[in-house]
Amino acid sequence: MSAVDLETCDREPIHLIGAVQPHGALVAVDRHSLVAEFASRNTAEFLGWAPEQILGRPLGDWIGRDNADKLPHLPLEPSTPELLKPWFIRFTGPDGAGIEAECLPHRNNSHIILEFLHREAVSAPVWEDEYLRRGYISELVKPGALDELAEASAKVIREVTGFDRVMIYRFAEDKHGEVIAEATNRPDSFLGLHYPASDIPDPARRHFLLNVMRSIPDINGTRVPIVSREGLGADAASAHPLDLTFCRLRAVAPVHVEYLNNMGVRASLSISLITNNQLWGLVACHHYSERQISSSRLRFAELVGGTTSALLQSIENTNQLRKSIEAEKTAFRIEQEARHGTALRQLVADWAPVLMELMDAQGMILVQGESVIRFGAVPEEALDLSPLRGLMSDGVATTSNLSSVIGMDETQMQAAAGAAMLELSGDGRDYLGFLRSQFEETIRWAGKPDKIETQTEDGVIRLSPRGSFALWREERRGHSRPFDQHDRDALRILRRALFALNSLEHERAALEAKNAAEAEELRLRHVLLDAARASSMGELASAIAHELNQPLSAIANFVNACRQELMNAGTAIPERAGRLMDEAVAETDRAGELVRRVRDFISRGDLNADLIDLNATIRQGVDLAVMASPLPRLKVTLKLDPDLPQVWADPVQIGQVVLNLSRNALTAMGGRDPQVLTVTSSREGDAIRVAVHDTGPGIPAERRRRLFEPFHASTSEGMGIGLSLCRSIVEAHGGRIWASCSDEGATLLFQLPMRRPRRGET
Repeated sequence: MSAVDLETCDREPIHLIGAVQPHGALVAVDRHSLVAEFASRNTAEFLGWAPEQILGRPLGDWIGRDNADKLPHLPLEPSTPELLKPWFIRFTGPDGAGIEAECLPHRNNSHIILEFLHREAVSAPVWEDEYLRRGYISELVKPGALDELAEASAKVIREVTGFDRVMIYRFAEDKHGEVIAEATNRPDSFLGLHYPASDIPDPARRHFLLNVMRSIPDINGTRVPIVSREGLGADAASAHPLDLTFCRLRAVAPVHVEYLNNMGVRASLSISLITNNQLWGLVACHHYSERQISSSRLRFAELVGGTTSALLQSIENTNQLRKSIEAEKTAFRIEQEARHGTALRQLVADWAPVLMELMDAQGMILVQGESVIRFGAVPEEALDLSPLRGLMSDGVATTSNLSSVIGMDETQMQAAAGAAMLELSGDGRDYLGFLRSQFEETIRWAGKPDKIETQTEDGVIRLSPRGSFALWREERRGHSRPFDQHDRDALRILRRALFALNSLEHERAALEAKNAAEAEELRLRHVLLDAARASSMGELASAIAHELNQPLSAIANFVNACRQELMNAGTAIPERAGRLMDEAVAETDRAGELVRRVRDFISRGDLNADLIDLNATIRQGVDLAVMASPLPRLKVTLKLDPDLPQVWADPVQIGQVVLNLSRNALTAMGGRDPQVLTVTSSREGDAIRVAVHDTGPGIPAERRRRLFEPFHASTSEGMGIGLSLCRSIVEAHGGRIWASCSDEGATLLFQLPMRRPRRGET
């Protein structure tokens, strides 16, 4: 056996080994001409024809033309996985003796490869009997759980093959294997032992997937070389190697020979267990002496293995389907609740127990931007799971050893040894994390799971299989139960629903933020516009006050001067005339004070408030408006509640409001009949309401929206600042003003609070 290089062991071309096991012979013929191009050196033992008598000659010359004519019509294409398809033939040897053989033919590349075995001298009706086959298969169909099926399969295959030990060997995701079932007559047991992934290199795994059966009757049997018609070898070192991928007689690789010898095994049989086109595990049969199995028993063992694979696939698919259905149901229910407007964080909180049970998690973390919400058993110190994105596949990342991805202390590892992360946003800021607590386990290895390196005399580093298979224990800490494919499928289902809900929530929030921003922008524009208009009104009010103060002062002076002139002339002033002169001077002073306060309010917002009798203020404002009214048929009705409490207000400014509203009402009734001005006051809860109603035409709809905005006149006369000023005064008192229109005229109302506004209130 040649040395095995440490770096190339996992790439060893075992399909180009160029030799067969000694319990059979091989001939490869050209697929078109059927001329023999390769033959193993032991053909004479099985065919009666030596290699030199076969090579270069057509197939019909040595197995008969009838047999040669049948060959192209046989099922020659290898299936995946390959199944036993024996061809039983008879032909005449070179000495004229009749020869019977069992042939396993298949086509590979440009060759048809024929493998020959001695035909059983006596048939084995026990293994061919339909009744017995059904009985054994029924034993396999009974179990519903995986472990029970594995145990039944190991028992049946041992009864069929007679091997000392039959094990069902399952591969984990990291490719290491565990014995989950065993049937043996040996005193020791391998049940529960783990074998490292390096025990079965990748080339061997590929062959196990392509070839269901691998029989080695004698591990130390002499390898029989294959030679070409030119007398050259057929291995990887030759110019034209022969591909033995689908050959049952392929010789045993040197590393495998050494491995089994180290275990004390002399014969082996393996049957691949394949589910969903993946190598799920192996049926590994060991015998501690040579063990040649008849073809009929091999075929039956193959049938049992195939049945076991089918049942395993059914169980695996059922488990996967059950978990996927549960995930789909949970996702659907969450989506249903989301339609009622429930926020994602509330949904996750409500469904946290169900989600954690589904994923066998003990804790959860929901991260939405800067918001972090925890559920269940979560480390006190927050964990940042974002580094898991390096393991992301389809929006899901899992690990059973979180400390290998992010830095963690011992306390954190207890609660979060493993984690799964669902990405919930395209920018990666939002995610849902599932945490699994530490799962302390003792793994029982069949020998220390390390490759053994040795150095030969010429300096080549050689990989040797483990020399000892004595029980070796490894304490694993910092790991959780692994997330398997079923878990990842369920996580993707949940992620699909939660990602969509989170995206919809972000879209709604963005739309609300946009609308709020637009509303705020509009409000600021109005504020700026109001400020500009208020500034203009302040300047206008100052100008008007300046212009009015002079004639008002002049009027007062002229009235006083008239009084003095009459007195100087010795003319007696009638009592009524003197009283009218006094009222004229007083009203002139009051008008000046009113102008001054309006100017100060418009320019600075000043209020000179006190507890006042609102009804008296209303009467005064209405009297001033009516005094200057030209309406000949005017009727004024005051419906003032005599029990109104005093209200905190500036009497001059509130009087100005009543005056403006009354003037507008009188103007609206010009040319109308009847002409009725109705002013009412009433108590409405903690406020006092004043209403000014006229019998005019009402307010046109196009003017209502901007009725109280400055420079939008409510009548055909004026500048449009009267009602805007009223609104400013009322709102400065903490009240509000509005209009109500009907077919019988218009009503303008304002409402003032009875209590004094607190500091900062408007």
